[in-house]
Amino acid sequence: MGNMEHQEVTLVEKEDLAGILFSNVDVLEDPVKRRLRQIYLERAERLGNAYHGKVKMTFMTEEGKMMMVNTTIWSADNQFITLKGGVHIPTIAVIEVEFS
Repeated sequence: MGNMEHQEVTLVEKEDLAGILFSNVDVLEDPVKRRLRQIYLERAERLGNAYHGKVKMTFMTEEGKMMMVNTTIWSADNQFITLKGGVHIPTIAVIEVEFS
């Protein structure tokens, strides 16, 4: 995760995610951060389903670019996250989930 803290983050719209290639290696090396990511994704899933609440999710593309999307998470497991509109993002590409 070394240089990720200083990397520029590009805000994208949920509708633009279909054309993005996501990282195919886990962007988090630390097992504790991986577990926290899963806990936050499950919390975001409950927020999305119960209250249609949105979160800011930061992820890494295949090219190594950091991007952020403000979205509702409908489903999250160890493999994929499903967003409103049926977009799927590999869980391993997610760097961070922020609650407003």
